[in-house]
Amino acid sequence: RPSRGGTGRSGAAALLASSSGHGGGGKDWEGGDGDGGSILGASLLFAGTAVGAGMLALPAETIDAGFVPSVAGLTLCWAFTYVTSLYTLEASWMATELARKEAIVLDDGGGTTMGKVWEGRMMGKIAGGRGGGGGGGGGFLAISRRALGVPGELVTGMLFWFLLTSIVVAYTSEGGQLVAQLADGMLPSLPLPSVSSPGAVPPAALGSVLFAAFFGSLATTGTSRVDSVNRILVAGLAGAFLGLAGLGLPRIDISNLFGRADWGALYPAGISVGILSFGAQNVVPTLLAYLGDDPVRTRRAILLGSLAPLVLYAMWEAVFLGIVPGDAAASGMEVVEVLGQAGGNAGRDLVGTFSACAVGSSMAGASVSLVDFFEDLIALSGVGVGQGGRERGEEDRPGAGDSGGSAGDARLLAAVLALGPPVLLSYTYPDIFLTALEEAGLLGGVSLYGVLPALSIWSLRRSSADMTMPGRLGGGDGALCALFLLS
Repeated sequence: RPSRGGTGRSGAAALLASSSGHGGGGKDWEGGDGDGGSILGASLLFAGTAVGAGMLALPAETIDAGFVPSVAGLTLCWAFTYVTSLYTLEASWMATELARKEAIVLDDGGGTTMGKVWEGRMMGKIAGGRGGGGGGGGGFLAISRRALGVPGELVTGMLFWFLLTSIVVAYTSEGGQLVAQLADGMLPSLPLPSVSSPGAVPPAALGSVLFAAFFGSLATTGTSRVDSVNRILVAGLAGAFLGLAGLGLPRIDISNLFGRADWGALYPAGISVGILSFGAQNVVPTLLAYLGDDPVRTRRAILLGSLAPLVLYAMWEAVFLGIVPGDAAASGMEVVEVLGQAGGNAGRDLVGTFSACAVGSSMAGASVSLVDFFEDLIALSGVGVGQGGRERGEEDRPGAGDSGGSAGDARLLAAVLALGPPVLLSYTYPDIFLTALEEAGLLGGVSLYGVLPALSIWSLRRSSADMTMPGRLGGGDGALCALFLLS
């Protein structure tokens, strides 16, 4: 599983591996130049990290604004993502280069050794990887520690926790709704002990518990199992989207697309969910490492990978807002239900499949990232980890055997700490899906991906004035100040 801590899904790793194409011809877009992976594979990873259940919330948050303001808002969110991703790239590149320079030491024979570099890479795995968005000591926590000191590192860690927890709360809440609907359809007459009368719909709160329990148990068994389940969910997501597009495009009513435009309805909810739907900045350090620490090729991958969701979301908005009249849904996720009704039985089935696969695949990646984040904290504190611990993911390899009992205990503890609070919130507030995504986008996403990279670059450029990343974003301090003020 690639190192990231946001909304992305572990299934994107499969896309990365399958498209890397390291053989033959040495083409830049296909197989790289021998020093790294392919731009195509890296762009797919960025796009796969961005696209998720946030896409499900977009029409619900933008239907009041209308199609034209919605696409304009998505373009603004794309620009924010692209700019902040390039600043994240520069900060990660500078942190990695500084770590490499500091780690290379002269040996007794006058040569050099990279032993300290390897040590730094392993520390980056904890401080900058997985929950910290990482790769090779250039992840968010490592960047913040180097540029902003321990206070910056602590703030970054808290923001990652807030962002991941808000996302998991949203997915657990919506997953509970889907579980309740599924149980109502499959078991309409089954008397459940948690409902007041036989045949009643199981409450969404109970569904949230079951939903989180499934993905929590999956997260503790190993990343390979999560990836196996996630591949199925991603395939279902892609198939349902193509089906909805094919079903919906001929039914679009032009008057629905251009008959209303309320620009004031776009902010804050539409912009917030839009920023969250594009959020893949946390995977940028991984892309840099994958592309051989080549910032120019990484910048191209970011451009391609961010444009793909923009096109996808514009099509998605056209289908939803072109079919569903502005006054057809009272509020929130009812917009999705109205689209299903407009498409008949096939539309309802496709919407249900898309919703389940979008929430499930996003929950798979987000829950593993949050569990990894807490496991890293447990490892740093030494709680529950003995001498017999092992590397994460080692349980998937033959011969791992009995050597990791304490590591397994730490993983279980991390799962309880990570998923316990989201389950309680979702159980208490079953309809918190959209609210949690809005808060995650505005407070978590903007602060983590906008404010922190701007401050980090400002600090790193002053402390290392002799280092200039090839292809870095122009604008100087004025652009950094503008991003800070905008964020």
